[in-house]
Amino acid sequence: MSASNSTAAYDSPLEARHGFNFRHFWHSMLERLWVVALCLVAGFFFALAYLARTPRLYQSHAVLEVDFQEPTMISDEANSSRMRSMFLASQEALRTIEQNLTNRTLMDRVIRSEGLTANGGSALLGHSVTEENSNASSPAPRDRMAGIAQRDLAFTPLEDVLGGALSTMVKPVIRRGTRLIDLYVTNHDPALAQGLADAVGREYIHMSIERRADFSQESLRYLMEEEERLKANLQKSEAAVADYKAKTPDALQLGGGAAATGGAAGSSTSGGRGGLVDDKLQELSSRVTSAKADRVRLESELQQIDQVRANVPALLAIPSIANAPVVVDRRKDVAQLESAVASLSQRYKSKHPKMMAAQAALQEAQDALKRAVVNQPAVLRNVLMQARAAEKSLSSAAADQEKAALALNKAAIGYQELARQAETDRALYESVLRQIKETNLTKDAKTNAVSIAEHATLPYAPASPKPAKDILLGLLGGLAAGLGLIYVGDVLDRSIKTVDQAENLLGLPVLAAIPERVAVGSGKRTRKTSDLTGITYRTVAEAPDGPVAESFRNLRAALSLLGPEVERQVFLFTSALPNEGKSFTSANYALALAQQGYRVLLLDGDLRRPSLHKVFTKTSAAQKRNSHDAENPPGVIDCLLGEAGLSEAVRRVSARNVDVGGGTKGANQKFTTATGGELSILAGGRRAPNPAELLGGASFGNLVAEAGRLFDRVVIDSAPVLAVSDTLLMTPHVQTVSLVVRAAKTPRNAVHRAMNLLGVSGARPAGIVLNRLPHRRGAGYYYYYASHGYGAGEGSYTGREERADVERAEALER
Repeated sequence: MSASNSTAAYDSPLEARHGFNFRHFWHSMLERLWVVALCLVAGFFFALAYLARTPRLYQSHAVLEVDFQEPTMISDEANSSRMRSMFLASQEALRTIEQNLTNRTLMDRVIRSEGLTANGGSALLGHSVTEENSNASSPAPRDRMAGIAQRDLAFTPLEDVLGGALSTMVKPVIRRGTRLIDLYVTNHDPALAQGLADAVGREYIHMSIERRADFSQESLRYLMEEEERLKANLQKSEAAVADYKAKTPDALQLGGGAAATGGAAGSSTSGGRGGLVDDKLQELSSRVTSAKADRVRLESELQQIDQVRANVPALLAIPSIANAPVVVDRRKDVAQLESAVASLSQRYKSKHPKMMAAQAALQEAQDALKRAVVNQPAVLRNVLMQARAAEKSLSSAAADQEKAALALNKAAIGYQELARQAETDRALYESVLRQIKETNLTKDAKTNAVSIAEHATLPYAPASPKPAKDILLGLLGGLAAGLGLIYVGDVLDRSIKTVDQAENLLGLPVLAAIPERVAVGSGKRTRKTSDLTGITYRTVAEAPDGPVAESFRNLRAALSLLGPEVERQVFLFTSALPNEGKSFTSANYALALAQQGYRVLLLDGDLRRPSLHKVFTKTSAAQKRNSHDAENPPGVIDCLLGEAGLSEAVRRVSARNVDVGGGTKGANQKFTTATGGELSILAGGRRAPNPAELLGGASFGNLVAEAGRLFDRVVIDSAPVLAVSDTLLMTPHVQTVSLVVRAAKTPRNAVHRAMNLLGVSGARPAGIVLNRLPHRRGAGYYYYYASHGYGAGEGSYTGREERADVERAEALER
């Protein structure tokens, strides 16, 4: 894999792909539960301070009812009344009344009617309002609404200020699904709150009645003026009609006389156009139409007669001939004689004298019928000539009558216009008279659609503040503030806290999760790493039954499964920043390998701040006494400079400081563990002025290669990646690189930067060692894949006394 491909996964943090993690936030809250508790206490005391400083307020309650229409003493079907009723029945009317209940004019009226301006309004506000404040707080008196009585047009500045204060105490609320309005008034005085609730409803009703009375007076005045004007117009219109009638009497023949004579209103010229001339014209037109129909019928029948000529049966099929009186009589005679012949034929033979006489009479009747039928066409032609003459005469008379009607209609146009104007003036005049009577009748009626359905009662308990509610709100506010602080702190915290978070953010497996270390027999967690000779570093050997030692055994197993053994011989542990625990991890991993039976070399590659010689100080003391250079033993620097060989610089560690059962070993097993493994240390040695140049040369590669031939495993403790470049110069000579990250401390951007640098150098980390996971609330979240005390008491790793120490440590952890 190339360097560009190896670093592609590190350039874009994976946390941007995830949204809010409730599980992570829950455990963060458990971890910082003291913040929530502190905020809850602060919210509680804030609520108590609010209760102590807030005055008690009492709330009284009245109920107003809004009818669908205003009560009236007369039946009014006018459009305006119907529209007013429709408006009152709507929700807009209820909302309008609700808003008007806090109107400043209404509030000022209540202040004036209740006499609340005494002592500067102290009864309402609890303190006096000075004249200067009232002048500064209120504008000059102004007209708030046209039509209000003069007493409402001007209020004093004090009344205006108190009215504004009262509007904040009044709260009208429409009751859902009803036509009721709940009117709430809040004040420090319960009796005053009760009185103001009734006063607001009462003054609103009075103000509405006064507005309606003022409007009725203004309407009545206008109607009286309009009545005088319409009366004069009506008199002029009737006089004009009378003058026209006198000058053009013939115009009465076309109708319109009702309006001219002062008839009932509603008669119109369009409906009275049936005068004498019009009636006669209509009669002549009907007669002309009838004559024309008779002529057409006779002409059609004569055409049929010309077609059938002397065919008697066909002629009898023509209605005019069949219905002719003479033909009808002859047909009756023939029918009677045929009946007589039929009767005689049943009694006599055809040669009988009676039979022969009857047949002769029948033949004579049939001949007479034939002659009558044949003579009818001539009669019909005479009738046709008479019908044509009558039609012509009637048409001429109708034309003459139509000319006379047109002439009279032109002469009566002016008359009809005057008649219509007179009718309109009369209708308007009568309508105004009717409205005047109705307005005069209802102007003094004190009715309104709004009424008080329930009067206010005296409140005994204060409406605010409510201790339980305010304390609950304070606690809820404290809880919200605490959760908000935890969330903000969690968002601002850029460290890596959990195994899952490390794997998701870094894209690498967590090889081991090492928990926070606790000293055996002490109730305090180790906060410092300066004591490098105690349990804080050689945990695998000193406390093998603890969770920390088990975590390093997990690390040993995880690294052994990464590939073939020949490719996993040289291990390097590094970190992004100092104090991450890389030396602690290197030392304990080397101890774990030695306990498994390997010959292990622990090489201190941090030449700037070497520390491994301090960890095994007690172990190397015997070696120092027998060394020719006890004051300055050789180390990595001497090997790189060629001043000492590897076998000379290496210091072996006593088996009792490596093996889990070291206390029971004999003297002949001084350096070899029970499993046959041993641990050797190659310390940093003396300080060098140019460690980067030494590590960048071929000497370090030769040193690692020689160590690989002499030992089964080589573990290198290197410098932080972001601090110096030494580690990047060492990575080409190692096989496995592990990055140590301190949980809940190392910034994730620093880890990403270190991984990018390692990827560029060609040494992609095999995994992450998450060090010092805290033992806090939510341990199921901050897990480290180790079960405390699993197998304890069954002879695992420790003896009875050691197990007791471990159990005491675990009890303190819990």
